[in-house]
Amino acid sequence: MRPPVESAFLIASAVYRDGLAGVFAFGGVLAAVAFGFGPTDVILFAIAANVVAGLSTIIAGRFDDRFGAKAVIVFALTTLVLVAFVVFAFHDLGAVIFWIGGLILSAMVGPAQAASRSLLARVTPTGMQGEIFGLYATTGRVASFLSPAMWTVFIAAFGSTIFGVLGIGLVLLLGLILLLFVRLPKRSAA
Repeated sequence: MRPPVESAFLIASAVYRDGLAGVFAFGGVLAAVAFGFGPTDVILFAIAANVVAGLSTIIAGRFDDRFGAKAVIVFALTTLVLVAFVVFAFHDLGAVIFWIGGLILSAMVGPAQAASRSLLARVTPTGMQGEIFGLYATTGRVASFLSPAMWTVFIAAFGSTIFGVLGIGLVLLLGLILLLFVRLPKRSAA
C-alpha cells in the first residue's frame, strides 16, 4: 500500500530541503577552507549568492505556473547535484569554479524551496492545511542532521574539506530520487 502523496512528499522534501540548507550552511566554510577566500571575499560571495537566489526564485515562479512545481524542483535538484560534482571535480581551478558553481547552486536553492511550498499547497487536502504544513516544518527539523553528518563523514573519510561537497551532493541526490517516486494526483496540476 502506498503512503498518501502528502506523506511521500514530506519524506522526500525533508531530505532534499536539508541538502538545500547544507548548500548555504557550508558554502562559507568551503569558500574559506578549500578555495582560500578571505573574510571580505566570503561576505561578497554571500551577498551575491543571496541576490542570485532571490532573483532566480522570482523567475522560477513563472516556470512553476507553467510547468508545475514538481518540474521546477526536479530541475533545480538535478542542477544542484550536477554542479556540486562539477565544483568538486574542478576545484583545482580555484576561486573561479567556486564563484561560477556557487552562484549556480545559489540560483537553484530558492526555486526548489519556493516550489516545494507551492507543491505542498496543491496536494494538501482541503481542511488539512494546518496539519500538513505543520508536518512540513517538523519533518524538515527531523532530517536536519543529514547534511551536517554527510559533510563531516566525507571530510573525515577523505581528509579534505572539498570532499564535503560530495556529502551535500549525495543528500540532494537522495532527496531527488525520493521525489521522483512521488506520484502526484492530476488535480494538483504540479
